[in-house]
Amino acid sequence: MLNCICNFNFIVAVNISSKLLGYTYNLSQYLQKSNLDLATALEQIETITLKFQKMRENCSAVFGDIYKEAKAIATLLNVEEKKPRICVNQRNRSNIPHCSTEEYYMRTIFIPHLDDLISSLNDRFMTQKETIISLQYILPSLCINKSFLFIREAVDFYVDDLPGFKDTVEAEYDLWISKWTSVDPSSRPTTSTDALISCDKTLYPNLYQLLKILAILPVSTASAERSFSTLRRLKTYLRNSTSENRLVGLALLNIHRNICTTDDMVLDKFANSGRARRLKLVI
Repeated sequence: MLNCICNFNFIVAVNISSKLLGYTYNLSQYLQKSNLDLATALEQIETITLKFQKMRENCSAVFGDIYKEAKAIATLLNVEEKKPRICVNQRNRSNIPHCSTEEYYMRTIFIPHLDDLISSLNDRFMTQKETIISLQYILPSLCINKSFLFIREAVDFYVDDLPGFKDTVEAEYDLWISKWTSVDPSSRPTTSTDALISCDKTLYPNLYQLLKILAILPVSTASAERSFSTLRRLKTYLRNSTSENRLVGLALLNIHRNICTTDDMVLDKFANSGRARRLKLVI
């Protein structure tokens, strides 16, 4: 492990990751907000993508600064500046043409990493940018004073998934706006999951389906990711026989830490469960 860390190849890779992921760190925090504004998020993603593309066009100068930092760290750690040994007859991949050690690391690590980031951002977020932005205007907190044109892009894209007629969507949207106009702005749902709970499936079948789609889009919610991460921590080998109800309860307690649960609430729930318990609770 120590040998891998005290390796010039590792030092260069860490510096490259630190430089590039520094641009996406705050964005990743923003994408995990429960009341995410999709338009703002996609605008920031587009800005970061353009920045990465400019770095790609001027990769020699950008990587030059990164390489200087890597060399400084290597000097402090007494790590020799060198590149991996290159075979004459390479079987698994072709030898990268280069004239110096710096150019070797730029071509083998920096440029592929940067290209992968640009490609991933475009594929994940920018492919259906207008459709995703259009979907958010179904939310009660954003739909007020918005015409049907704001969600037409999403309706046209998901028309095959809608249970009702396309002609009735506009009427549903007008009624949906009227419903929330009289509600206090602070009481209007700001997330797709909260809006889905408040949406009557019978009265607004098409909007209900669009809200379901909005709730499961990766860019619009991080609830599923939090659930998977929590279950990964809870469902260990020692808890493999935990019942479903107990596992769900532990997961909810872990996810919703902002909800205060007192001892009295737990005891009342325990006592009113309806099961005969021969236990003496001493407090």
